Amino acid sequence: MVDLSDIAEKTVRHVTKQGASDCDVVVTDSWSISAEIEKGSMKQASHVSDPGVGVRAFVGGCSGFASCAGFDRARIRSAAERALALARSGTPDPDFKGLPAKERPTKAEGLFERRLQDVLPEDAVAMAIELAESAAGDRRIYSVNAGVSVGVGQIALANSNGFSACQKMTAFEVGAEAVAKSGQKMFSGVDVGGSRRFDRKLLSSVGSEAKEHALMGLSQCKVATGDYPVVLDPLAVGFLFEGAIGGGLNAESVQRKRSYMAGKLGQKVGSEELTVLDDPTLRWANGSYSFDGEGIPAKRRTLLDRGTLKSYLHDSYTAGKDSIRSTGNSSRGKSLWTFRRPPAISSSNLVIKRGDASVEEMCRESRNGIYLRLTFDYPNLATGELSGLMMESFRIEKGELGPSIRQSTIGISLLEMYSRIDLVGKDSRDAFGVRAPAMRISSARIGGSR
Repeated sequence: MVDLSDIAEKTVRHVTKQGASDCDVVVTDSWSISAEIEKGSMKQASHVSDPGVGVRAFVGGCSGFASCAGFDRARIRSAAERALALARSGTPDPDFKGLPAKERPTKAEGLFERRLQDVLPEDAVAMAIELAESAAGDRRIYSVNAGVSVGVGQIALANSNGFSACQKMTAFEVGAEAVAKSGQKMFSGVDVGGSRRFDRKLLSSVGSEAKEHALMGLSQCKVATGDYPVVLDPLAVGFLFEGAIGGGLNAESVQRKRSYMAGKLGQKVGSEELTVLDDPTLRWANGSYSFDGEGIPAKRRTLLDRGTLKSYLHDSYTAGKDSIRSTGNSSRGKSLWTFRRPPAISSSNLVIKRGDASVEEMCRESRNGIYLRLTFDYPNLATGELSGLMMESFRIEKGELGPSIRQSTIGISLLEMYSRIDLVGKDSRDAFGVRAPAMRISSARIGGSR
């Protein structure tokens, strides 16, 4: 049995003895199994084991990073020497104030489920088949794509300030796309789900949701260009907010003036209906952890409070530059951590505070509007502009969900979108790293084709 913490601690001591002012080392022992079905047939199944060590050394504030696969002592020593050489070759950085001090990790629950540790490749294949079958079952379903992934990892982290801790993680992720066809009309429905524990209900609910929306989309229409109220499905909220908030509040981008949120701390940037948290202690959520990628204890933090910007997302470097404490958002990977790259700032689990409206009420309030279920276009985080193709969207007619919309786009600035949120749903779901309710934007520009 390999002692990951012992490897991390010994490597830190070696690097500091060789002249590094600061050092942290991550040691991971992880594996993942995935199975993918494409157009109803098994595309591929894989079982990947990925143990290794990542070393980050600092000299004069300049950092160097190197990694190696496996736990061979000579390879680890070589990676440590490469990281130190890179740090010595760089330009001194006075903005680096040091790595975090030693603290006790948070006792976060729901990070590891033993049952996922016993999953075999054939089990993942069977789950992918079950998922695909739940997305089929109607003669109008033309093809189905489905994927299941299971991951298990143990992570040790140590730094030169005396921090040393280990945590175990599991991950279960599923996704499905169903394509419906009737005559010349085709429409695809997509759904995703994930957790740190095995949830068999996801295999049926994700597949069924994909199928249901694919079939709904066979009734189609076009809309004229104009301004419409837009109801955002939790899936769309999750995809948009993960980038718009998680990326927009990245303190490194803010400090470099590359974020639309730069200079807005303490200001009103959204409506009273909008409150957003970052919560790495969320039970069974795939972004949760007991300590971040630099050893900061996990702690829930308010980012937007009733529309007011309260905090950016910091690691130790950006926090030192602003003379504040790190928010604990140094990431070495979302669901499973990796030794292969240095840490970077990221949200953990974004949580949008729920309101008291149902989706039906939002549609009735909108009368004639748009229901956006999903776009795969990202906002421009430098300018704060969103302009994207509405991959899955439906017309709201006389307060009820109507036919799907073809060949249309949505355009709005993110700050306008936040300020125009006037209704928030009372139910939430996890999607794309966000616990998201539905919400309504009072007005957004829709580029139509009629």
